[in-house]
Order: sequence, then structure tokens, then C-alpha cells
Amino acid sequence: MPIANYKLPPGTQLGPLSRSVFEILSRYTAFPWPVLSAQCKRVDCNPETLGLGELRGLITALSSSVGRFTSPEKEQAVRGELEALLLRPELRAQLRKSG
Repeated sequence: MPIANYKLPPGTQLGPLSRSVFEILSRYTAFPWPVLSAQCKRVDCNPETLGLGELRGLITALSSSVGRFTSPEKEQAVRGELEALLLRPELRAQLRKSG
């Protein structure tokens, strides 16, 4: 589902990695923003401007949050997609340009 179909808080501007994470979460939960923002808050990072290191540390928490309210299969799917995201060269290049 496109990101536009999910409500973000007014003024929220997602960076490239945050947008990709949000899109992954939106495929598996009806509440992608609450999941992302709650888990980022727990580790004191900004959900709008995630970095690769921050994502590495959030994969377990994000996937567990989705699994807790959906299914173990969705938890594993989220984990797999987030781990694959860390390896995408085009995203790494975007992050180098914007950072």
C-alpha cells in the first residue's frame, strides 16, 4: 500500500531510510507509524531520520512489535525485509548523498 494511504502526523518528513522502513511496516501492520515511532522512542532515535546503524538496532524490536499484534509469519517477513534493506546499494548511496 502506498505511503499516502497511511496517516502520518502533520509535518512529518521521512528521510530515505525511514520512508523505506515505513513502507515495509505498512505492508504488515495497519499501524506503521505508531510501531516505528514507539520503537524509536525506546532507543532515543528520530523515526524521521533513521540511519543504518539505528535500523540495525531496531530490527528485532520492529519485527517483534508487528508479530505481537499480527502473526509469527509477519514478524519473520518484516525481519527479513528490514535485514535486506540494510544491504540495498541504492539506499546506501542515497544516504551517503543526503548525509
